[in-house]
Amino acid sequence: MITEFLSLLCLGLSLGREEDKIERLPKPSLSAWPSSVVGSNSSVTLTCQAPLRNATFELRKVNDPGYRRERSSADRGAEFPLTRLGPEDAGRYFCVYKTRASREWSENSEHVQLVITDKHDELGGPSIKKVAHAYNPSTLGG
Repeated sequence: MITEFLSLLCLGLSLGREEDKIERLPKPSLSAWPSSVVGSNSSVTLTCQAPLRNATFELRKVNDPGYRRERSSADRGAEFPLTRLGPEDAGRYFCVYKTRASREWSENSEHVQLVITDKHDELGGPSIKKVAHAYNPSTLGG
């Protein structure tokens, strides 16, 4: 009787240790379409891809803990459209995901640096930087 009890106790302890060894989900990937460099007031779609189906995806922004956008998908990815972009939207983004079976979010994806440009720069016209430089008194002789 004591032997059976000790065997069950050892089995319970070893099962408990296995639960502590839950591995993190593999890292997803994040991409920007049409590009990670876009004009002001335009749109971009950030797509998070994972190796597993039926996941909940979350888009996050570095140094902005309040920025979280969530999407569920039956596929291996989720799209996050960002529209009417302004200077405040520039920055580094990353994504994570979790499945129904997982209790924690995956590892973070690599960061995507979103750059918002002045429309004049994009179209080859003068930008504020170029105009300011051309008018800089230190560049004039005299």
